Amino acid sequence: MSRKNNPDILEFEGEVKKLLPGTMFEVELENNGVKVKLLCILAGKLKQHFIKLTVGDRVTVEVSKYDMAKGRITYRLKNKKSYTPNSAQPIKSRGPNRKK
Repeated sequence: MSRKNNPDILEFEGEVKKLLPGTMFEVELENNGVKVKLLCILAGKLKQHFIKLTVGDRVTVEVSKYDMAKGRITYRLKNKKSYTPNSAQPIKSRGPNRKK
């Protein structure tokens, strides 16, 4: 059964607050001004493709409605704060005609 169509799985966006041993993370979800901390593990595809997470990363978390204290990180969202194209430095040429 697909997880997207499963009514028992709830999906939220959150932020990684703490790294724990064994690929576990403490993730903070914010829903209507209420902040909730969950203990989360990595989903299989994130482990398979060696996706690394650090503190401050925005993630998508799946939570079972039967156990709201634990979740599973399924996706790392693009962090708009870390990269802006306008602030990038131009790459200087390293060719033979480069002036010193």
